[in-house]
Amino acid sequence: MAKQDNRGIRVQGIQDVERSLKKLGLAPKKSRTLINRALRPAGMILARVMQNEYKKEFNKNNYKRKEGRTPTWKTIGVVTARKSREPGLFVGPVKRKTSPIKVKGKDSFNLTEMQILGNAIQDPRPDIFLKSARKAESRVYMQAEKDLDKLLDKMIKQAGFK
Repeated sequence: MAKQDNRGIRVQGIQDVERSLKKLGLAPKKSRTLINRALRPAGMILARVMQNEYKKEFNKNNYKRKEGRTPTWKTIGVVTARKSREPGLFVGPVKRKTSPIKVKGKDSFNLTEMQILGNAIQDPRPDIFLKSARKAESRVYMQAEKDLDKLLDKMIKQAGFK
């Protein structure tokens, strides 16, 4: 079962999977890693949809990019929630230096997020992240469910119950 909050998609029922893996004798850290690995393909589906929506919204002009600059749509990706005890992935703009641009004396980070929120010069644009999450919602849920079922079946076979 899955639920959508206002800034992302949250897959419910992962606690059941964790409990099942615990019964099979896996440590919480190991089971969290396995669940995150199983959820990554679903996260990649969402990341690709977000990248395509971003390209449609912001790359309307064909111009030659300056040497050494990363296209901003490439900064949208999947990041594992490392500090969380619960398994989880974040999908969206990844904070990384993308180009040699300085803003107020500091390196430019997260241009994708800035373009959505707007700034002193530009008005805010439509939230492509929320739009693309709604667009790919069913595909993400189905992929996550399929991969978690496959993970449980594999763990049951390894435990010798089948």
